[in-house]
Amino acid sequence: MLNLLKTLSCLSWLAILSLVASVSVATDRVSTMQAFAKGDVFVAATVMDDPDDDHRGTGRILQFDADFKPKGVLWIEETTHKIGGLTFAPDGTLWGFSQISWQVVEIGTDGRLKPLRSFGSRGFSNINWADDGSFYMGEHMVGTKKKIVFNSTEFAYMPFTNRIGDGHIFHFTPDGRLLQEYQTEVHGGVADIHGVTNAVLSQDGSRMAYISETGNRLMQYDLANDRQLPDLAEYSPATGGPPMVLFMTGLPDGRLLVATGASLLLVDPDSGETLQTIEVGSSGWAAVNPANEAGQVIMGNFFTGEFIRLRLDDGQVMARGTINEEKSLSGIAQYGGSR
Repeated sequence: MLNLLKTLSCLSWLAILSLVASVSVATDRVSTMQAFAKGDVFVAATVMDDPDDDHRGTGRILQFDADFKPKGVLWIEETTHKIGGLTFAPDGTLWGFSQISWQVVEIGTDGRLKPLRSFGSRGFSNINWADDGSFYMGEHMVGTKKKIVFNSTEFAYMPFTNRIGDGHIFHFTPDGRLLQEYQTEVHGGVADIHGVTNAVLSQDGSRMAYISETGNRLMQYDLANDRQLPDLAEYSPATGGPPMVLFMTGLPDGRLLVATGASLLLVDPDSGETLQTIEVGSSGWAAVNPANEAGQVIMGNFFTGEFIRLRLDDGQVMARGTINEEKSLSGIAQYGGSR
């Protein structure tokens, strides 16, 4: 009986210690994000706290000032997997995407998370706004594979299907009602699971350029006439190009900016011609967006957690920061104010 009491007492203390530890973690995770100020830099830095799933973790957006000094953090308990694809809407709302868990995140300029909206049971990862306030979102996943050898995470099938996604582009009204689905052709990437992982709307709003992460094609779709167009470019090391593309965004002057991991390509949006190649050293540079300073971009390294502000004309690094976590940084954007 005495041994039983000792065992129960020990278990009780273990339970108490476990509770204290969990309360401590919860207490540490207090959101301190401030109202957006022009120049603030926001970094998607999900805490990878599930040892059995390399894409599952607690949502977190870090806020830095224009000089990369920490300002705040927003904890997002509502999401279950990595958040990426950070970008600002014309009204200043910060958007992000947890594509594996089919969740779209919107953060107001007051630094507070807006209620999550449903855009259907599929995973989006990027957004473009038309002049009329409507928007296009690209579907990140495609195909039937629930698991791949590169990751420990498991993808979910869309309801009543045996598919993780269709890899299409969807057009929504300003209030989020579906207008049209475009049946875009995609590459699939090296694992044959990637759909429209990044897209850039042409300046006249008639055409969408897009990529499939880890693929080698720069594709385009005629939105006005609902038809696939010939590829803008296809890359190959044999012809001096990169082995794959990882991320793409648009510059204010209309040029496309393509990240290949160890380099950036500046691409003509009409001809697909590579206008400039900027070597950035080590691999992993897979998140990039225009900076507020003309001719500069901010970019992040997934592998190391570093982020930099880079001058495009000569590749000079103008500022450097870090999130101090590896394999987490999946999006970066700088606030330029609302329009």
